[in-house]
Amino acid sequence: MTACGNAQIDTNTAKESIKDNEVAYVENYLKDWAKDMILYLDSNQGEAGTDALIADAEAGRTLNDVNSKMYIVNQQGMNVKTIGLYNSWNSTKDELGELKESVDVNNINVKVSDETSELCTISVKLKFEKRVCTFEFVINTDYTLESGAINPSYTTGEKMGKAGMNTLIGMGTVFVVLIFISFIISLFKYISVYENRKKEQKEDTASVGVDNAIAQIVSNEEENVEDDLELIAVITAAIAASEGTSTDGLVVRSIRKVNNRRK
Repeated sequence: MTACGNAQIDTNTAKESIKDNEVAYVENYLKDWAKDMILYLDSNQGEAGTDALIADAEAGRTLNDVNSKMYIVNQQGMNVKTIGLYNSWNSTKDELGELKESVDVNNINVKVSDETSELCTISVKLKFEKRVCTFEFVINTDYTLESGAINPSYTTGEKMGKAGMNTLIGMGTVFVVLIFISFIISLFKYISVYENRKKEQKEDTASVGVDNAIAQIVSNEEENVEDDLELIAVITAAIAASEGTSTDGLVVRSIRKVNNRRK
């Protein structure tokens, strides 16, 4: 007697099995697409090939249109990731040269992806004129291209050369920045000279202003004294006229008030 109990079906395991079965069913179609895509890229060598690939991409011509064949990948047309793959090929092909071996579908690997939205990864290693290169294509569950990578294999010497070049570029950048900072710091002394000069100009302007103010006050006092003398003379003449006396012998003096504050 079989015990049923509360046993539950593992959903994740079921999904993985479904994906495995799906990939096994379409594996040959995926390999066929990968093979023809690599051959299409290799056929676009040189500057003319670059222009042709760009023209096809800008015109929206898919691999289906190029080969007059229906593929399982990108059935709805070219997507942005395909354009990215084309750009990657144009920037890498000069390091590879022409393909030197046939693309055997038996050497193309298809691995089921662990990602939920991704179906599988297609990879193949091929020998080109200048070096070996590995192609990797990630396919989504809706059979659209998720990403395409072109990875040339470099020798140890080439890797060390690139690492050394990157180090030199990095060190050079640091030295340039340090020199620029030193130059900026050297300009600070001119800033202080400029500030001192402006300060002296302000002090000179203030001194001239004070001198002008004092001169104005002295001038006003002299004018006030003259006005007072004239007023006193007029009053004296009026008093003398009313009393019938003569103003001869009268001397008008100005009296200045001096404030003496005792401490």
